[in-house]
Amino acid sequence: MKISGKYKIKQLILLLLTAITFFSQSVAAQSDSVKTVSDTIPIGRLSPRWYNSKYVKESIVPVGLIAGSLAIMAVPHLKEDLQRQLSWNNQLSKHYINLGEDYVRYAPIAAEYALNLCGVKAEHKFIDRTAILAVACVVNDFVVYRTKLLVHETRPDRRARESFPSAHTAMAFVSATFVSKELGYISPWVSAVAYLSAGYVGICRVADNAHYVNDVLMGAAVGMMTTQASYWAYDALKRRLGAKLTLMPSVQSRQTGFYVSYSF
Repeated sequence: MKISGKYKIKQLILLLLTAITFFSQSVAAQSDSVKTVSDTIPIGRLSPRWYNSKYVKESIVPVGLIAGSLAIMAVPHLKEDLQRQLSWNNQLSKHYINLGEDYVRYAPIAAEYALNLCGVKAEHKFIDRTAILAVACVVNDFVVYRTKLLVHETRPDRRARESFPSAHTAMAFVSATFVSKELGYISPWVSAVAYLSAGYVGICRVADNAHYVNDVLMGAAVGMMTTQASYWAYDALKRRLGAKLTLMPSVQSRQTGFYVSYSF
């Protein structure tokens, strides 16, 4: 039985709403700052309005990217029209130019660790930020590839049915968000350069005829949101567990991983 495009979009919207609900419930469950107070104290004085919370502010751009991606999918033939205008470096052509996006997507992460070795201080300790990054990468890959299996969208070059969303772009925005979180305090330009490199990866994927514009927008949203969520989870664990939690890398002869210890 052939599944219509509208049915795929409905499935995708349901998946996204489920994910957003999960993140919202996780944030609410993780927060331990709400206290029982007397009725004589106005609740508005105790906590900021919901739209001023960091969770909302950090979700504005990813949600906007999701909306843009879904809007392109909803308009008939729009993604194909955009592709004809923006694709100029077909990978199947003998004139194909390697634009280096396979490596650029990891460049911000490499730069962050290199700068740290040179003495530039990051927001989190080496072990902590490495664990956050590892979680972000695992969650990002899970969301990206499960969505690819669900949507089963054919690539513009017709080589495979795994176009939506763009894994390269998602990873690039994981890298950029990681750098923004760790080194963004130095200057807004640090974050700007990181996100420009991620945007370059997305542009290359469209230019190479490997992805549609909506694939790239959704990939960017997934990369940003999964990394933000990893930092939210880390903050919640720190508040709840504090110094009782120990996390260390574990390297053995045949495997690597993380050692986790919690003192009661």
